[in-house]
Amino acid sequence: MIAAPRVARIDASLGNIVFARPSRVVHLGQSAIVLNLGNSVAQPTSLRPTLLTITNRAGGVTPGGLSISDSAQFARIRADFAAAGDGALIDLSRWAVDTVLEPLDLVLAPQELDAATILAVSTAIADEARLTPAAFSLFDGGLTGVRSRAADLANGALSLAPEPVLADIIGAGPGTTPTGDDMVVGCLAALAVLGRVDATSRLARATASLLQATTTTSRHYLAAAASGRFAEHVHNLIDGFSAGHPADQLLAHAHRWGATSGIDLLIGMTATLRENFAAQTEEGAA
Repeated sequence: MIAAPRVARIDASLGNIVFARPSRVVHLGQSAIVLNLGNSVAQPTSLRPTLLTITNRAGGVTPGGLSISDSAQFARIRADFAAAGDGALIDLSRWAVDTVLEPLDLVLAPQELDAATILAVSTAIADEARLTPAAFSLFDGGLTGVRSRAADLANGALSLAPEPVLADIIGAGPGTTPTGDDMVVGCLAALAVLGRVDATSRLARATASLLQATTTTSRHYLAAAASGRFAEHVHNLIDGFSAGHPADQLLAHAHRWGATSGIDLLIGMTATLRENFAAQTEEGAA
């Protein structure tokens, strides 16, 4: 039996639906446990969750997920999952009864961002890329090449014509959530904060037609982003842009999750914010 946490913060869109049926472990990491809820992926744009991600405090709440702040409880629960074995059918129905669930709204709302911070982060990302040894790009699984398309993605999304670039980057690059997909999530986050409903809708539709080209995990997070829901980490980045936090602090935060996912997402986000800022500046000068 999997011990229930006393308190867990949970994606507010879930309620108790994730505890209504047995699920299977698909990933058992040091900071995150991922369960397959058994839903069909034939319609990957469905807002019904296909995965439940259980994270520790550092992992934060993700779309379709919950976070256990008590490190000892998380370690105990992880040990229970490990003892159950790979592929075991897990019943978490008691969690809905024994756990105090604290809902967190993961929807990103439009807000004002600090223009100087956008430019500073953009510059810091470019500087970091220049410091990367050229030889590394030959062995990075295509990461460098995909990242170079960030401006194309941003311009395509903002001009309501994202389809050509999406065909090249969805599912492209290394990782359980490939680099291109993380960039698209970052782009969608930027569009949500900018209040660009038209661009968000067009990018979401274009992405939906390509979801089968990527991983199950990416389909889950891309569908959530298309509905306006983003991980707590993403909200923290946006808060940093709004409050004018130092660029190195925002980059350090992005580097803390995933092998490259955080920085890939920040690249897509910053490229979109920068291109939107540049367009507004040109319009103001006209």
